[in-house]
Parts: sequence; C-alpha cells; structure tokens
Amino acid sequence: MSDEQQQVNKIVGFLSRNLRLILLLLLCGLGAGLGAYLKSPKVYQASALIMYQQQQINPTRMSPDVQTRLLEMVNTVGQQVTSLSNLEEIIVSHGLYPELRQRLPMVDVVAAMRRQISIEPQRGADVFRVAYTGDDPRQVMLAANALAAKFIEENIRFREERVSETVAYIRDELAMAKSSLDKQEEGMRDYKLRYYNEMPEQRAANIARLNALQAQYQNIQNNLQDLKRTQILIQEQISLRQDILLRLAEGQAGVVAGPAPPSELARVRQELEVLRGRYTDSHPDVRRLQARLETLLGAQREEAGLEEPVAGDVSGADAPGARFQDNQLAQLALQLKEIDISMARLNREQETVRQQIEQVQRWVETTPVREAEWAALTRDYSQLQHHYQALVARSLEAESAEMLERRQKGSQFRIIESAYQPGKPFSPNFRKFMILAAAAGLGLGLGVAYLREFTDTSFKDVRDLEAYLGLAVTSAVPLLPTTREKRWLRLRGIIWAIFLGCGFVALGVGMLLLWQRGLIIL
Repeated sequence: MSDEQQQVNKIVGFLSRNLRLILLLLLCGLGAGLGAYLKSPKVYQASALIMYQQQQINPTRMSPDVQTRLLEMVNTVGQQVTSLSNLEEIIVSHGLYPELRQRLPMVDVVAAMRRQISIEPQRGADVFRVAYTGDDPRQVMLAANALAAKFIEENIRFREERVSETVAYIRDELAMAKSSLDKQEEGMRDYKLRYYNEMPEQRAANIARLNALQAQYQNIQNNLQDLKRTQILIQEQISLRQDILLRLAEGQAGVVAGPAPPSELARVRQELEVLRGRYTDSHPDVRRLQARLETLLGAQREEAGLEEPVAGDVSGADAPGARFQDNQLAQLALQLKEIDISMARLNREQETVRQQIEQVQRWVETTPVREAEWAALTRDYSQLQHHYQALVARSLEAESAEMLERRQKGSQFRIIESAYQPGKPFSPNFRKFMILAAAAGLGLGLGVAYLREFTDTSFKDVRDLEAYLGLAVTSAVPLLPTTREKRWLRLRGIIWAIFLGCGFVALGVGMLLLWQRGLIIL
C-alpha cells in the first residue's frame, strides 16, 4: 500500500471516528450564528446618485469650473453638507437618533451621524453616490434624500459665494490699482503742466522757435541800423537846411538856398550810379545818396519858396533861422520824430525778443534734465497701466460668471436617482453571517476532533504499532463485538443520527419561519 493511500485511509478513518462530533459542533455553530444574527441590530442603507452637470455656457477663467476639479468640488461641498449646522437640521427635522439626543450633546450625535454617511465617486462619469445607513428604513431614505438635496443647495451657495468673493477681491484690487494709476497720472499731469515747454517732445518746437526768434531779433537789429542811418541822413539834411536858412537870415543872398554847385550834384549822381551797379535800392549807402541827391535837387527847386516872417512877430526876430519858415525843415523834423518813435518801439520789441530767446534757450538747455526726471517719474506707469487693464478684463469676466451663477446657468449637481426605502438590511448579511458561522463550527469541530485524536494513546493502524514497537506484526485480530455490543452500537448510531437530523431539520424550519416573519432577510 502506497503512502498516499495510507494518508487517505487515515483521513477517512479520522472523519468517520469524529463525524458525530464535527456535525454536532457544526450544528451548534449554525445555531449560534443564527442567534447572533437575530440578536444583532439591522442596519439599512439608502443611497442617491448625483451627477455633476458641467456648465453649458463657455465658462470664463473666473468660473469655479475652471478653478476647481470635480473631486475637489465634491470634497468641498461634502464638507459643507456634513457640517454641524446642516446635519443638526436634518436630525431635528427627521427625528433621527431620539435616544442619543437624550443622552448625548448634539455635537456627539452629529459625529455619530457623520460616521454613517459615505460619499463615493463613481468611475467613468461625473457621478457620485451619497449613502446613509441607519436602523429605520424610512428614516434612512428620508435622510439620504435630504443629504442629496443639501448637496444641490450647498453647491449653489458655494458657487455664488466663491464667485462673489472673487468679484469683491478683484474689485478691491481694481480700486487699489486705479488709485495708484490715478495718483501716478496726476503726478505726471502736474509735472507736464509745470514743465510743459521743457519736455523732450517740445525740444524740436523750441529749437524751431529759437531760430525764428533769433531771425526776428536779427531783423529788428537790421531795422534799427537802417533807422539809425536814416536818422543820421535826416539830421544832416536838417543841419544843411538850417545853414541855408541862417545864411538867408544874415543877408547872404548869393549863398542862401542857391543851387548846389554843379560839381557836387554831378559827383553825388555819379556815386549813386556806381552804388546802384553794386547794390540794390534798399542798401543803406544807396538810400543815403538818394536822400542827399533829393536834398540838393529840392534846395535848387525851392529857392523861390521862402517866405518872410509874419508881420508883428518880433518875438523870435533875433533868433538865428527864426525869420523864415521852411516846409521841408518841418517835414524833416516830423520824420526824425517818427524815426525816434519807431526806434523806441523796435528797442522794446528787441528787448522782448531777447528775453524770449533767453527763455527758450533755458528750455532747450533744461530738456535733458526734464527727460531724465520724466523717465524716473514714468518708469512704472506702463506696468501699472497693464496691470489695471488686466484687472478690468478679469473684473468683467468675474461679473459675467457671477451673473451666470445667479441665474443658475453654471455647473450644478443634479439628482439622477433618488434614494428609495431599502427592503433588506445592509448589515448584517444573513448569507455571509451563516457562512462564517458554519466555517466557525466546522473549524471548531475539526479542532476538537484533532485534539481528541491527539490525546487518545490507542493505536488505530498496524503500521503505527510496528513503528512504536520496532517489530513486524505477523497477524492482527479484528475486534469482535458481542451481540449486545452490536445492538448498543447500532442504537447509539441511530440516536445520534436522529438527534443530528432533528437538529438540522429544526434549524432549517426555524430559519424558514423566521424568513417568513421577516426576521431573516436574504
């Protein structure tokens, strides 16, 4: 006989010798398991499926959909749903935990309820399950639906608060940026108004103005020189005319107001022709000779235009040149007076232009200084302006997102499957409970049987005896019970079979009755 067969025979013999004990302990284990199941409280679970419906309108950067992922949104809203105030409201409105509320403070009752709530995201979709467990099926269903409704309510409130906080923050930032920008622009405006003519962009205009002023100054200077020359010529003519009148007054008729010597008149004409060949008529020398020529010709033409003094006028008879009146001398005096007035006016204009030239020169000279100061003043202006424009764009986006949330056009939680009243308890599970009880009974039976075999010192096999004695067994005499012993063994077997059969039948019938009464839920 092989070793495998011997091992099988040992196992079969072990089971046959201890079958009654194993079945008895199995029956006890099943009974104990049934009793424990009946004693354990029934826990029911109801769950609702909620889907996170994404925003239909394109969200902006300020929308919570862009800033928060689904799992983060579920965790955030879940924390708000399971807060003390929300759970206390659900407990009071649905009458949950009446016994605990009498013995414990509300904080501990809320903590107990929080342990019975589970939020589990589902795979492959924006769906998650909100479940609640309790001992009353109806209350479990109502509490699960209340939690699902709280998810929708808290999500709307959370999104509105999130967007409102974002809008308020951006508005504060925008106000600060606008204040800084206004302050910067005010400083720039005051600086530009104060040093407008010295700004770099006015440099070209100032240089052009300076050139124009210098040209104007030079023109005034030329006009003054011309007037001075004319003044000298007129003064010479007046002196000449006064000499003529003086000679007339002294009786020198051959000399007074006589025509100019032909030689002098010819010389003036000759010089005038030479100068006209070289210069224009506006040249000072040409104009001086023309005036001299006209004076000589006028003296020659107006020799007979002299008048005697008015009769009875003896007040100035003794003054030189006062006995005769000359129209040409009066005209020359008037021209001289006009020249004096023009020269005074030109001098004033020249002084004004000179002051303007000095002013513009100072503006041009200080332009590099103002350019450096302006660069330091406007160094951060472009960044402030860019930051302000970015905040304006973000503010518009945030206000748009806030309007969408107020109209409930943003992403929302939607209940796709409401919680229903559970028909069987979530815990304990009868099948699992009885399987564990049967496994415990069988394990205990096998353990006790093995302990019994281990403590039994009798030999059950010839090989065990040969191994113990170290001698070969030549023959073996089987056990030969008597008739009475056989009857007793048969009777005992029948009693055990009836007992065990009745026990298993009773256990099965009891389970069936309990199932019909609803105490056992499969």
